Amino acid sequence: MNMTSCSSSSSSSFPRLFAAKSQIYKAPVLSFSTPKRRRPRPRRNRKSNGSSYDHTDGNLLSISTSSPSGADDQSLSLTLDVHRISTLANYRFQLFLDSSKDAFSDLQTLISLDDNRRVVVSCKKSTMQFVGGVVILGFVFGFAIRVLVKLGSALKGNFQSNPKFVVRRDRSLGGKEVVVSVDNIRSSSRDSKSFIASDQASRSNSTPRNLHLKAQNNLPKWWPTSLTSQSFDVVDKEDYQREANRIVRAIVDNRTSGKDITDDDIIQLRRVCRISGVQVTFEPKNTGDSFYRTSIDFVLNACSRAPWESSSVEICSEDAREFIAGLAENIGLAKIDAARMVSAAVAARTRSWFLQAWALEIQGKHSESVAELSKICLIHRIFPPNEYSAEMEMVARGLEKLMKLEERQSLLKTFVGMCCSEDSQRSAAEALGLVHW
Repeated sequence: MNMTSCSSSSSSSFPRLFAAKSQIYKAPVLSFSTPKRRRPRPRRNRKSNGSSYDHTDGNLLSISTSSPSGADDQSLSLTLDVHRISTLANYRFQLFLDSSKDAFSDLQTLISLDDNRRVVVSCKKSTMQFVGGVVILGFVFGFAIRVLVKLGSALKGNFQSNPKFVVRRDRSLGGKEVVVSVDNIRSSSRDSKSFIASDQASRSNSTPRNLHLKAQNNLPKWWPTSLTSQSFDVVDKEDYQREANRIVRAIVDNRTSGKDITDDDIIQLRRVCRISGVQVTFEPKNTGDSFYRTSIDFVLNACSRAPWESSSVEICSEDAREFIAGLAENIGLAKIDAARMVSAAVAARTRSWFLQAWALEIQGKHSESVAELSKICLIHRIFPPNEYSAEMEMVARGLEKLMKLEERQSLLKTFVGMCCSEDSQRSAAEALGLVHW
């Protein structure tokens, strides 16, 4: 307080160094009035030839806009300093190399033993960061490469004009692949290319298609041309029809309950249908197919137990070939489907008996091996496979993987010495893959 008054009182005696600031009167602000704010104006660099705006990002990338004098549109220019980028990249790469060297030298001493013979695992924090970064970059690069490969294959598929063949394996041809349809990748030219593709497919696969048509239209030679059946009057036929339906219902019920089809069911159904000429239907259809396959096994078992010198085998006073063919007609199974099932079963038995014969031959049981080969001779005599059949070709492919050439030649030599049928010798050679031996 004293200093203030002293200074004010002596202000007249000292020279005035600063001018007193004049106070400006301000009107009081009312409660309902607000002061006006001034909007900041953007700063512009005005030049004689126009205006421009520059923005740089670390001296690597510069973006500038300029508008020449007298022009309404502005021009945008982007400047990229390649020299600075390469310098920065070299610096980063050198830093990465130095980090890798440090990490490698640190990892060499990762595991050590202290004075107390304890295992100590220690590493620097920078080493852990380097290793983690390398692992993450590896995953990122791997994922990027997979994405690029998939993207490239998708683009290649979109721009590729070759048709795509849909291939399926045909059991009637022994598992050979057959073109069933053509699927074009380009949808814009689907109609025009489908015709070309189908034409190419038919030309390139002419042999399998011909074999397929031959397998469908031709029955094996052993299939009987006509079946003998006795016919009674209408009253007796209705009684037999009811009896046949009862047998079918019993078979279906046994299958539903998990019981197998017996030989008596097969013989009884065939006897009733052969005497009266009636037909039955299995529901569902796969039950009928299963019944027929079981019947084929029953017939082949009966044939294998017969003397191998026999030219024919009878089942219930009926030839085995007529029995199995007539049974297919009785249950409403197509002839070609039934013949295909029989051929497949004969091929399976042929493969099994050849393997069993060679196993007995290795054990020194020559007589038992000859007995197994005699079954093949008898089955091929009763149900001879077609020449160059697909079933025997599949048997040959399987035996070539399991037996050596010398072993198969030894079996064929023994088979030819005990089987006099030329057709059986030919089919056995096909099954062993020794057609040109």
